[in-house]
Amino acid sequence: MGSLLVGAAVAAALLNLYGDVRRKMTQEFRAYGANVILAPAVAPGTSPGATVMDEQVVNQLKSGARRLKGLTFAPVLHVVARVKPVPSDPRLPEFQNLVAVGTDFAALRSLYPGWRIQGAMGNAALGLGECVVGAHVATRLHLAPGGSVELAVAGGGPEPISASPPEFRVAGILSTGGAEDDRVFLDLGSLQRLAGLEGKISLVELSLPGEGAEIERGVQVLARTLPGVEVRPVHQIVESQGRVLETIRGLAVSLTALILAIIGLCVMATMTAIVLERRKDIGVMKALGASDQLVMGLFLSEGAGLGLAGGVAGFALGALLARELARRLFDVSLGLSWWTLPLVVLMSVLLAGAATLLPVRIVRGVEPAVVLKGE
Repeated sequence: MGSLLVGAAVAAALLNLYGDVRRKMTQEFRAYGANVILAPAVAPGTSPGATVMDEQVVNQLKSGARRLKGLTFAPVLHVVARVKPVPSDPRLPEFQNLVAVGTDFAALRSLYPGWRIQGAMGNAALGLGECVVGAHVATRLHLAPGGSVELAVAGGGPEPISASPPEFRVAGILSTGGAEDDRVFLDLGSLQRLAGLEGKISLVELSLPGEGAEIERGVQVLARTLPGVEVRPVHQIVESQGRVLETIRGLAVSLTALILAIIGLCVMATMTAIVLERRKDIGVMKALGASDQLVMGLFLSEGAGLGLAGGVAGFALGALLARELARRLFDVSLGLSWWTLPLVVLMSVLLAGAATLLPVRIVRGVEPAVVLKGE
């Protein structure tokens, strides 16, 4: 019973740790941003930057999100624009040419939780007439939250296509350490109207939760659901996420298998000692007419009962051990994975039953006459 309890406790602790660490690691990898990109299919000879696709793709994604649990996404439109501070300062450049990004900014923030925003907007969506400016742009143009900029979309010629550039209030300053620091973000509809691209987007950034294989299955589902759209997994993120989770799973499974094998040998030795100790009882039962199968069944039932009791008690002990390990080693609060309870109990019962099979074969060799004579 003691060895089964220890084995069940260790197995429960490892499985609970793996289940919760897997969930937390998946959440942590979401901080790296989108792991799948939807882009318009590019015809041969066409410049990728010159292509856009219909915004209807977003509606298809919303309907398909029911089949892909945990899917989050944000539509994005990229255009080249000229940004000028208001009021202008003769000591500063008259304007900056940069990439303007039209998007659902709240959805995009959910894809990149590590982004830092200076300003009071928090996680709110951008309103009409508002924008978020990258940190580098804000430094060059001396912008701060609450300031204003004029934004005109470049039409490819010497002058912007907007005759009277509209003003946008700076709702926040974005700092990411990446290319976003050199961009300005607007509400998607505002930039579409400004650029004359109503109903068009450049791409959709998505985050699919799960391991590498789950993400690949999600990519296949999206490819079937969205014909004419190129589905590109971001391989660096997908492969890193899959590699880490595979390592953790391999470690948990290997340690659990090794410990259960050792516990199985201990249970086998214990049951062998029990059978040998009860040879006289076995002899009496067989002398009274009990068959070998009946006696062996009694021992197997006893072993399974011990496995059941050890599994339940071990699960409770293992859950407490996993919670304490998570607090001490990772400084996180562990959520109990109840799916491990039937698994641990079943493993404990099967282990006890398998470890009892070899010792109970001794029953067949017990001769009542010999045993009862004391020989």
